[in-house]
Amino acid sequence: MFQKTGPLSVLHAFMDASRWRASADKEASVHNDMISLYVLETGGCEGCAMEVESLCGSAFALDRYGFRRVTDPADADWLLVTGVMSRACVQMLERVWNAMPPGKSLVAVGACAVDGGVFGSGYATLGGLRALTQVRRSIPGCPPSPQDILLGLQRLAGR
Repeated sequence: MFQKTGPLSVLHAFMDASRWRASADKEASVHNDMISLYVLETGGCEGCAMEVESLCGSAFALDRYGFRRVTDPADADWLLVTGVMSRACVQMLERVWNAMPPGKSLVAVGACAVDGGVFGSGYATLGGLRALTQVRRSIPGCPPSPQDILLGLQRLAGR
């Protein structure tokens, strides 16, 4: 009796989602200084990558928190790296990093990106980013939830 089916059910779903987002948006404020994020997935179980994808989806309205995802590293302020650093991805990481403009920052998302996590001692991996550089910005977890990633980004941005 309460089930809604057919074309109107999609409309009801959108209305429910916009009501939910409106209540979440009251907690967030609009930021004029948007930080552009480029995400690089380097391997592993892809758990952190899936959580970042969830964060970048419509449920979180990332732009309301002062962040936006970009698809070109030349447009990025921060490079978010997920997963263990595989030997095959080192050159890709270097190309992406060099394509970013000055003022860039590196953020390791999850245990594997920081120190290799459970995959750190594999023959095809170098461990995490710590094997290549000093990791100054990181978001811990295995995997961190989308909420944890958002809170970590806000903390790193000083918001």
